[in-house]
Amino acid sequence: MGPCFSRLASWLQSSKREVKQVCFNAGDSWYAAKETALHYTGSVKNFAFWLRELHKTYPFDTIVCFGDCRPMHIEAKKWARSKSIDFLAFEEGYFRPFYITLEKGGVNAFSSMPIDAKYYREQPLPELKTPTPWKPSSFNRAAHAMLYYAAGWFGRHRYRGYRHHKSFSPWYEMRCWFRAGRRKLWYRWQQRHMLSHITEKLDNQYYLAILQVYNDSQIIHHSPYKDVRDYIETVIRSFARHASKEHYLVFKHHPMDRGHRFYGILINKLTEKYDVSGRVLYVHDLSLPALLTHTRGVITVNSTAGLSALIHNKPLKVMGKALYDIEGLTWQGPLNQFWQADFAPDAKLFQRFRTHLLYQTQINAVFYGKSDWLNIPTEIPLTTPLADSELER
Repeated sequence: MGPCFSRLASWLQSSKREVKQVCFNAGDSWYAAKETALHYTGSVKNFAFWLRELHKTYPFDTIVCFGDCRPMHIEAKKWARSKSIDFLAFEEGYFRPFYITLEKGGVNAFSSMPIDAKYYREQPLPELKTPTPWKPSSFNRAAHAMLYYAAGWFGRHRYRGYRHHKSFSPWYEMRCWFRAGRRKLWYRWQQRHMLSHITEKLDNQYYLAILQVYNDSQIIHHSPYKDVRDYIETVIRSFARHASKEHYLVFKHHPMDRGHRFYGILINKLTEKYDVSGRVLYVHDLSLPALLTHTRGVITVNSTAGLSALIHNKPLKVMGKALYDIEGLTWQGPLNQFWQADFAPDAKLFQRFRTHLLYQTQINAVFYGKSDWLNIPTEIPLTTPLADSELER
């Protein structure tokens, strides 16, 4: 998160709130202010006990995290619930790129938002305003990530009980970022004609399958899959057996996973195995709004790109758990029937769902880049003209 939480701490202090920042590794402590930092060097299983003892010294009433699926966060959430202490979770925006998420109790599939169409149909539909078009900075994200990993690696001896939720080597991450840069240039040239081919020659003749980051907590905690590769095979097998022979399947790689994973060899093997060679495409860095505009339907595990599919009013099948997997918005039947289903999302229901989600969970800001995100507004705005820029990945 770079300096985001230290800025949040400063903002809270300026509002006469006492703040302590818990540091689990040297990357955390690099960004935390000395006067607010508390260093936890123990194990996950002892963290709840540590929180209990800490609460005796600092009787805090709120715990704030980024995400809610990391081991320490899971323990903190359990303990907070048992003590009636508020647990707030930040997350990347459900509607990007102009928003970040803040929810009480959990985010994504742990969100407190009801999964009930009747509830949203009864909600008011207030006027939506234009958000400030803050621009997230990929350079800032990469720079802070490298600094965080470097600090964490070189200071790891101070936090021997810490286990990161993914690789914690700055050298590995550096290789992945450089590989991502090389691949982006290569894919830009290799697939320079792919978007026009798909959107013109295959217009309304293909299904779009969204790929997520290989170690996404959404995959690990909110899906039946152990690996994204299992999802890929499930989709190809079902497509081969149940989709019309004139239709195609397009897999879109996640741009943040470009330097970590490549599924081309796997997809080629699976298309041969299931006899659909020539009908399955694998693309990188193509415009998501353009792909959504021309697709017949969308399949995802539980990516927030599913919300973009609903913005484009496309049939959507969710393979995991998602806060938007609601009857009337998504196909509730099995994947095998999705390919032939006569289904479309309820646009009026989605309008009410999206409006409610924006007002209850979204802040018009970005984590990495210039935005006045700490001046949290009382109203969270959105307007239709910016819809096509949402979730451009």
